[in-house]
Amino acid sequence: MTENTNQAAVLPQIAVSIKSLNKTIGKRHILHDITFDAYCGEVFGFLGPNGAGKTTTIKMIVGLLSIDDGEISVCGNDVAKSFEKAMDNVGGIVENPEMYKQLTGLQNLRQYARMRTGVTEERIKEVVELVGLSNRINEKITKYSLGMRQRLGVAQAILHHPKVLILDEPTNGLDPAGIKELRDILKKLAHEEGVCVIVSSHLMSEMELMCDRVGVIANGSMLGVYSIEELLHASSGTSAEYLLETSDIAKTAELLSDYKTSVTVGEGVTVILDNTTAREEIAKINALIITSGLSLYACQRKEEKKSLEDVFIEMTHQEEGGGQIG
Repeated sequence: MTENTNQAAVLPQIAVSIKSLNKTIGKRHILHDITFDAYCGEVFGFLGPNGAGKTTTIKMIVGLLSIDDGEISVCGNDVAKSFEKAMDNVGGIVENPEMYKQLTGLQNLRQYARMRTGVTEERIKEVVELVGLSNRINEKITKYSLGMRQRLGVAQAILHHPKVLILDEPTNGLDPAGIKELRDILKKLAHEEGVCVIVSSHLMSEMELMCDRVGVIANGSMLGVYSIEELLHASSGTSAEYLLETSDIAKTAELLSDYKTSVTVGEGVTVILDNTTAREEIAKINALIITSGLSLYACQRKEEKKSLEDVFIEMTHQEEGGGQIG
């Protein structure tokens, strides 16, 4: 009897589920049918231009704005129907972390711990070490840099062991070293402790280094949810360029008159092909050159990729003002 070793794939646990979310403020329809899921153990990037609806969505998740239409659930608890149970699983910083400036970092954490059940001195020490503030935790907040305040804000948000951590534009104003430190903390929380970390930003470079997946929003509508690998693939563009070196550049260009080409003196002929059929087309072109009696010395693909920022701009139509809410 042969043992069946095939096992069903274990699906990730949904931490935050948003379905058909709509929001109108005054006469403006801010959000249009926003839908996405974020999972435990991942850093989920909420990416969009300034004014696209990121902060509005986050405020609705944490209960700072009411839900006009649609559903939000956190760890299976409906935010509208079971708000307290849902928020027991959430820690977050919306816009800037608020602290008592006349107190030390440790006193701030102890003050916040009083509002939560089960937060021990051991837990406070643990989160202080996690965010790298052990050597400065007894100093007053007035002596903290912006990066230190952000780290203390994260410590405060995770004191009660939340399953979901939500941060709205957390790297604003941080220097490169501060951004890297925060990024490392968030990735550790997600990948080592299984927290669902949701981070909003308008900077694609941050998302690439920090996130496992990103949801892209523009004009209050979701454009899709993608893995970083999928976005990197998109950055390859829709066309492929090949440089052909032959014994007669002018005749080669004439042979390829049905294609989009350019001639570079001293180098050869560049032919531009559709990326999806480039391999087949370049094989036909090489055969055409050889059967025409020319010598083909080299055929080299030019590796010119668009930046992820270019992909983001194309997706959100920012050049046409498409990132803003009308």
